This record gives sequence, C-alpha cells and structure tokens, in this order.
Amino acid sequence: MEPTHTPAPTNTPADPDALVRDMVRKRQRRRRTAVVSTVAAVVLTAAALVGAGLVRANSSDPGKAPDRTPAGVAGDKAGITASRGTVRVDLYLDYLCPECRNTERSIAPTLKNLAARKDIRLVYHPVAFLDDYSSPAGYSTRAASAAACAADAGRFEQYTAVLFDKQPPERGPGLSDARLAELGTDAGITDGSFARCVRDAPHKPWVTYVSDVAASRKVSLTPTVMVAGERIDVTGGDAAGELTRAVARARR
Repeated sequence: MEPTHTPAPTNTPADPDALVRDMVRKRQRRRRTAVVSTVAAVVLTAAALVGAGLVRANSSDPGKAPDRTPAGVAGDKAGITASRGTVRVDLYLDYLCPECRNTERSIAPTLKNLAARKDIRLVYHPVAFLDDYSSPAGYSTRAASAAACAADAGRFEQYTAVLFDKQPPERGPGLSDARLAELGTDAGITDGSFARCVRDAPHKPWVTYVSDVAASRKVSLTPTVMVAGERIDVTGGDAAGELTRAVARARR
C-alpha cells in the first residue's frame, strides 16, 4: 500500500512499528483477558499510518462467530454481502479512516454499476482497526456496530455513505450513539428499532469477529480492496479504473 499524503497528527510516535505493537496489544486485551506474548515484525513507513486504518496482521484463530450477526451476512459471517454476481469483491473499511472515506467515494459509482450488471459479488468488511484513534477509544467499533444495525434495516450501503459523509476527525470523541441513531434518517431508515439497536449495540461482538478475521487474513491496512482474492491498488488517482480492469481480468 502506497503512503497516503494526509498531514501527520502532531502526536504520532516516531516509531510506527511500536505504535502497531501497542494497538494490537490493546485490541487483544479488550478481546481476551491475556496479553499477546509474541508479535511478528512489520515494516511500514510512518506516512502509511496516517489517514488509514492499521492493525498488525496475525495468524491466530479468530474463534467462532457470534450467534447474532446482521442481515445479509456473508457465508463466512465475516462481512456483509451487498450484491450477487460473478466476481467477488471484498472491501475492508474503517469508519474513522479518512482514506477509506476517499476510496468509498471514488469507487462507489463503479461498484453500483458493476453490481447492477451482476458482474460482482460485493462483500463489505466493516473493521475496527482505529478504535484507539478516538478519545475515548472505541468509535470505530461503535460506528461499525451501527452500520450492522443499518444492514438489519436493509440500508447498509446508504448508511455507510452517510457515516463517511459525517466522518469525525481522528483523536476526537467520534459521533455519539444518539447522533449515529439520528443519521439513520439520512440513510432512509424509518424503523424505530434502528435507534434501539444502535443504543444496545448487539453487533459489537460481530465487529470484533470481523476485525479479527481480517487480521488473520493478513489484512493490516484499510482501505483494502480485493478482487477475486487479489489486492488491487486504490491509492492512486484512478481507483475506479483499477477496480474495473481487475474485475474484467477476473471475468476472463
């Protein structure tokens, strides 16, 4: 993944590898009661940490999927299927990641066209790699859990677009649960059960599972886009073109 060009936060540590180790340890402590004893080394530039969601990929077993999963969950329960078609496209996003917002906006029309032609089976993976980039920690998980509630209401893609449109800055508190619930209206959600779902957050365990599965698959940076299992570069100026060409190759 090429480095992004978002200006670095003033409190970004000088050693990006140390930051990654710290992020992984915190995620592991929240998920389990033990601290991970050994972490493999990863070499990343400091610029690659800025504006993108990052977690140390690991090969540990993510465990069993939670009993409750959102509507439209993929067969492996590690994503939400948004369309049915010939070529599988996997999109890993963190709702606090500015580069994810840019990528989603740049490729959304292309994804819509490809899905309408049934050229792609689109699977979204809302991960929480940047939980430690909000204060208090946890906004990525809360937003992804709310998006899962939107999937239950049949408006996942629409709500995803709204979350990126209203994306809060990194290092801040993120949107409140009340605000996340209010934004359902912008996505066309009228069912009152959506606000209760956002408040009660029954999909938080699922978000953790999705994040752990992504890490076990060596997805360490968001956005990550895969076409037929192969990563494509969405960091340049022609992300939509890269996506279209990759789908065309996979269809041959």
